[in-house]
Amino acid sequence: MNHYEQNTLTMKDTRHLKQIRNIGLCVLGLWMANCVKTEPLDIEKDYTKAMTERAQQEQKQEAEAKAKAEAEADKKWDAYYQMLTEYKEKAWKNTGEKPFIYMWWTGWRANALEQTWLQSIPDTTTAVSLWGGYGKQPADMSENEKFDLEMFHKKGSKVFVCWQVSNVGQGLPSEGNKSGFALFREKYGEERTKPNETFRCEIYARDLARYIIACGLDGFDIDWEPNIGNHSHSGYNEFASGVGNANTYKENMITFIQEIGKYFGEKYSGEERKQHLRNLFDENHSGYHEKEKEYIRAYKPFFEKGNYVEKKYYLLYDGESQLDFGLNDSYISKYIMQDYGNGRVDSPFTNNKFKSISTSEFEKGEFLSIIRKAQAAKAGDVGGVGSYHGELDFTHSAESALFKGYMQSNKITGRKYKHYAWLREAIRIIDPRSNEEYKDFKEVLNIKKPK
Repeated sequence: MNHYEQNTLTMKDTRHLKQIRNIGLCVLGLWMANCVKTEPLDIEKDYTKAMTERAQQEQKQEAEAKAKAEAEADKKWDAYYQMLTEYKEKAWKNTGEKPFIYMWWTGWRANALEQTWLQSIPDTTTAVSLWGGYGKQPADMSENEKFDLEMFHKKGSKVFVCWQVSNVGQGLPSEGNKSGFALFREKYGEERTKPNETFRCEIYARDLARYIIACGLDGFDIDWEPNIGNHSHSGYNEFASGVGNANTYKENMITFIQEIGKYFGEKYSGEERKQHLRNLFDENHSGYHEKEKEYIRAYKPFFEKGNYVEKKYYLLYDGESQLDFGLNDSYISKYIMQDYGNGRVDSPFTNNKFKSISTSEFEKGEFLSIIRKAQAAKAGDVGGVGSYHGELDFTHSAESALFKGYMQSNKITGRKYKHYAWLREAIRIIDPRSNEEYKDFKEVLNIKKPK
């Protein structure tokens, strides 16, 4: 083999070696590919999962933050409610430390209109009476009304019912097409003997107390106007002037007060009061009429559910000054005087001047008169102020013409009232705050509703 042939063989051998190498690499690559398990990547699924988990985490954090903020807000509200409650407890003590602020008020519906909610009433109001009564059965109270009453109570405010008391049976709720008044007289009759008339007055006091307690209210305001009230003076009236009475109307009113005073008012307290309340809802208690069991059975579940045996109830009196105050004063929590008229402030009904409240007749537009009464309360001549048809003040603001005239006449500035301007001004006169406290005052109509 010559040198040329040797070189040629070497070149051929090199080419074969390269081909063999390339074939080997291809085989190796195919073998490796077949030995590795592969899966397609679901990028969209993984991204969606991650975003969902992130959103859930953020929602959880937001919910926790919201719950914490609400809890903090609730603490502040509870502290505010406690302060209001303590303030009003002082107003009930008849010492003059804090004023008693009151309204005869109508229109409780707790519906779409703000002024139909008890929560629309100024927070410093001690008590209101539902003028004309409530009318519904306790079971028919709406969820809005229940919640509204609960919130009003949280502020330490009380709710009463009130009407001119001239006959037994008045103010009791209807059943079907029959009024409570008619049903009462059907059940207990109208026998005009002294014992029977006395017994009916006692039964009325008990049935009325059962009804008020079952409604979750706080007592009764007795509007007794035996000679000037809106009743038939030629008819038969147990508690007012008329004809055919076996007892005098004064005797019957004393009977009524002494019976309802077992459950409401100041005569009894502690365990003695609690026992009277238990007896009131005991259908086997001696001395009751057989038909009293109807109210006892209907209303006892409300009494027990609310644990109302532990509750304090009040008894108010307004109307004519014919009541035997010496005999009945120990039962009465407050006297609401109907001393209507501009510049008029009557003498208190009893020696304790803080127990009597001077009132204005807003129904006749006598809004300005509450200023004079507030000044009397500030001077310690009476224990507070009130208004008849106080709901009419809801639309009065600091911009109302009459109120602006009052401010201009007295060179007053800086009032920012949006609702109940006259009542708010009366409260400000009786129990003023410092200018620094008023500086940041902002009236907010905060009506909470059930969830």
